[in-house]
Amino acid sequence: MTASRPLAAASLALLALLFTGCAAGGAAPAADSTSDAKTDSSDAAPAGDQSKEEACELVKTTLAELEGLASVDTSDPAAALEAFKGAEQTVNETAAQISNAEVKTAADGAAAAMTEYVTYVDGMLADPANADVSAMGDHLTALTEGITELTTVCA
Repeated sequence: MTASRPLAAASLALLALLFTGCAAGGAAPAADSTSDAKTDSSDAAPAGDQSKEEACELVKTTLAELEGLASVDTSDPAAALEAFKGAEQTVNETAAQISNAEVKTAADGAAAAMTEYVTYVDGMLADPANADVSAMGDHLTALTEGITELTTVCA
C-alpha cells in the first residue's frame, strides 16, 4: 500500500524486540503459575501494603508473557497491532494492580508510553496519508525509556 505500512511493521517488530530484551533481562520463570491472570485479576487488586518484591513479581510475570510478541508476524501490520493492543491491555492491567509507590510510578509510566505508542501506530495504519512518520522515533524512545525504568526499578 503506502510507505506507512512497512514503517508500521518495522515499528511493531522493534517493539517486540524491546519486550523480549526486557523480559529476558529480569523475568521470573514462574509464568506458568499465572497463566490464568486475566481470570484472577479481580483477586489481585492492589494492596496498600504491597511490597516492592510483590509488585516486581507482577511486573516480571507480565514481561515474561510479553516475550511472545517476538513471534508476532509483522508482515501483517493490522494483525500485529491487534497483538500489541492485547499487550497494551496486559501492561495497563498490571500497572493497575501495583500499589507499591516505588514501582507504581515506573509501571504507570511504562503503561502510558505503551498506550501512546499503540495509539500512534494505530493512527498510522488507519490514516497512512496523514501519518507523522517523524514522530516514530520519539514514541519508541519514550516506550524504551518507560520499560527500561520499570525493569531497572525491579532489577
